[in-house]
Amino acid sequence: MSLPALKPGAPRELDGAAGAERFEALTRRLRMPLLRYFTRRTGSQPDSEELVQDLFLRLLRRPGLMNLESIDGYVFEAAANLLRDKAKRERTRPMLGAVDIDGIDLADDLPGAEDVVGGRQSLERIQVALKSLSPRARTIVILRRFEDMSHAQIAARLNISVSAVEKHLVRAMAVLRHALREQG
Repeated sequence: MSLPALKPGAPRELDGAAGAERFEALTRRLRMPLLRYFTRRTGSQPDSEELVQDLFLRLLRRPGLMNLESIDGYVFEAAANLLRDKAKRERTRPMLGAVDIDGIDLADDLPGAEDVVGGRQSLERIQVALKSLSPRARTIVILRRFEDMSHAQIAARLNISVSAVEKHLVRAMAVLRHALREQG
């Protein structure tokens, strides 16, 4: 997200009390519109409440926020980004249902010898496939899948475009999927 310009001549941050009062006024003014915005998109009032709180927490950490020319636009752009982040997390991490602890038989949860061997073979195939990738693609996969970095963070770290990160990741994941399919 590109940051809006600061008002000409405005200091980067406000002093404590004045800044806190202005931020509190902003939260009072935008809380209900943000709740409606999130509720329309998520269909859940509790999720919307949580998203509003998360958004205001993020905004609170933003230096110079109260000095932006278009603060409302910035807030709603940040809200849209927060929704995109939430959607990405939900797509990549499946929701786990409630587990009946009393019904769990620990002996049944232990992997059998066949599962252990299959897992080791899968791991070996993935390692070989990772080594077959270019160093940049391998780095991108590791940063994304193991370090949980966003595409934008990876792009900034490697000094490449987000589009380049996405292209490397798509190609690399295809290679890894192919390596796992060969096993079956």
